[in-house]
Amino acid sequence: MELKWLEDLAAVARLGHFARAAEARFVTQSALSRRIKALEQWAGAELVDRSEHPIRLTAAGTEFMSSASTIIKQAGEAQAAAANYSRISERGITIACLHTLALSFLPRLVADLHRTIPPFEAAIVPETRTIEEYLFALRNGTSDFFICYNHASIPFDVDVDDYPRLIISSDRVSPFGDANKFSSILELDCEDSIPLLEYGPTSIMSRVLRSVIEGASFERRLRTVYRATLAESLATAAREGLGVAWLPETIAQHMRDDAPLAKISEDLSAELEIVIFCSRHNKRPTVRRIWNRLESKVL
Repeated sequence: MELKWLEDLAAVARLGHFARAAEARFVTQSALSRRIKALEQWAGAELVDRSEHPIRLTAAGTEFMSSASTIIKQAGEAQAAAANYSRISERGITIACLHTLALSFLPRLVADLHRTIPPFEAAIVPETRTIEEYLFALRNGTSDFFICYNHASIPFDVDVDDYPRLIISSDRVSPFGDANKFSSILELDCEDSIPLLEYGPTSIMSRVLRSVIEGASFERRLRTVYRATLAESLATAAREGLGVAWLPETIAQHMRDDAPLAKISEDLSAELEIVIFCSRHNKRPTVRRIWNRLESKVL
């Protein structure tokens, strides 16, 4: 049994819908269904009544969830207690973020903060998690901040009272590839197959990509040749000439000097916000100073 199975069940119970729960957990619906079934097999009883709409827990599921909620809470508290020992110092903070933002954006942000508030130590945690897992880490104190991209295609079902957020910067997703091979491949009069470097289905960026290419004149010519969760992996594949990747421009600029990685269209792009979240329950002085500074810059 895995803790994430309990968290999956909690999401289904809260939202009453497998598709919405899967979206909130940033997994495919089929993956979430498999995990719920695995949990039911482990528990030895049906926990979800799939005949009801919205979906409800069975009597066994309701009883199970009451204990499962305690387990989830205690696991979070234990994780937070252990995390306190991993802080660099009393004034140290932990920032969870997408791996892409850890490469260049986070170092610049921390350096800028050091110029305006008392120095602090920062531990950057660029892990691939679900949005719920990131928010859970904020709630139990494992992380002090969560920084990610935001776009209309990315659903954030977040209570802004519990998890206030600020827009602190922006980025842009555009198509990149080897200019010698793919400079005109997206044009209307081209009939060539387009080798697509695609994000994995659980990646936040996969939703952004779908919003850009859906209905485009070249969509029928797309052929996935490489799939990865990390934008950096797609950027390297694009640099090696494997195909076309829609990349955050900060990543493409970071790699542009290494090989002929060029933007191959100015039109087929998506604007991204860079957003920071914290928990309103986090009263650590360093966290408050950082939040107040970022908030003053936004205002």
